[in-house]
Amino acid sequence: MAEQQSLSVDDELKTREADLREWLASKVVPAFLWANGLTLGALGVLVLLDEVNIGLRLVTPADRIIDSRVIMALLGATTVQVGAIAAIIARSLFPSRSGG
Repeated sequence: MAEQQSLSVDDELKTREADLREWLASKVVPAFLWANGLTLGALGVLVLLDEVNIGLRLVTPADRIIDSRVIMALLGATTVQVGAIAAIIARSLFPSRSGG
């Protein structure tokens, strides 16, 4: 008498959902971290270039590469990114119940 090896539909869905979460944690999150680290590094290089150019009197402080508009754009983008991540986490922790 052979035992049945197939999973129920519910168990199969749970297994696939677990696989998707593992993929998200192992691929997507590191990609976000890498991209943010690269952006932060590039920003640091530009700030250093600004300081060197101002120190050598090649540009005035008003002609900086990294000015208030760049800072505001980065703050806005970071806010949107954190909000999107928070929404994804909230949907995962508190799934909506459809069907009444």
